[in-house]
Amino acid sequence: MSAGAVMKGYEELAPPASMADAVDAFWRYSAPPRGAGTGPELHRILPDGCTDLIFHFRDTGGPVWMADPSLEVVGPMERFALVSIEPGSVSLGVRFKPGWALPLLAVSPRELRGLSVPVADCSPALALLQRRLEDCRSPAEAQALLQESVARRLASFGQASRPRATQALRWLQSSGGQVRMSSLARTLGVSERTLHRNVLDEAGVPPKLLARVLRFQRAVAMLRSSGGEDLSAVALSCGYADQAHLSREVRDLAGLSPTALQLEG
Repeated sequence: MSAGAVMKGYEELAPPASMADAVDAFWRYSAPPRGAGTGPELHRILPDGCTDLIFHFRDTGGPVWMADPSLEVVGPMERFALVSIEPGSVSLGVRFKPGWALPLLAVSPRELRGLSVPVADCSPALALLQRRLEDCRSPAEAQALLQESVARRLASFGQASRPRATQALRWLQSSGGQVRMSSLARTLGVSERTLHRNVLDEAGVPPKLLARVLRFQRAVAMLRSSGGEDLSAVALSCGYADQAHLSREVRDLAGLSPTALQLEG
């Protein structure tokens, strides 16, 4: 799920301050129940550079409140995806900032780029977490367990294992992707090749692509929050050469024009 998402049934909760370095958000999406003639809906998911841990299930509305549970890790995306959502399905998610999937989930975002993988194929610890989620008595309890699990992993982890990659990721995120790789490498005292390798290993995508996605996400947030912000002003604020450059990037990464993206949001 990407920043600026405003789908009906979607709720987002900012992480506690103790998790803010690692977690972008905890979120929940509840699809409308099945009605006469209704079927799966397609939702456009935008790239954000993050890795998500998502618990899916179907809300039965009965004493046994959950059916068809699954826990999966969704790696960083290079461009948009259209995802089919079944009526009555519920998703509880944790969105990890770039660089935190490897230390907190023990999975390589580089290997998961563009993929959605069941936790049984990732690690025994995550498979155990799925079983604990399945034993929860309510969605609220499952959501609390997800947050507790992340807090415990974060407390036991301490500091990131690759200081240079961590610092590079902070620069990229704080600048909204508006930094040249040559300047960033020089600031960190490494070669561009080393910067490329370290960020790719930690975030799952090369630094140039991550910078591109971060610029795009900032533009999306501005487009959706402004309700008619001048495209030239958005382009200038987000580091694009001009309005045409912004439009090309939005079409490539979102599959829509900026105006259509605003209307969809």
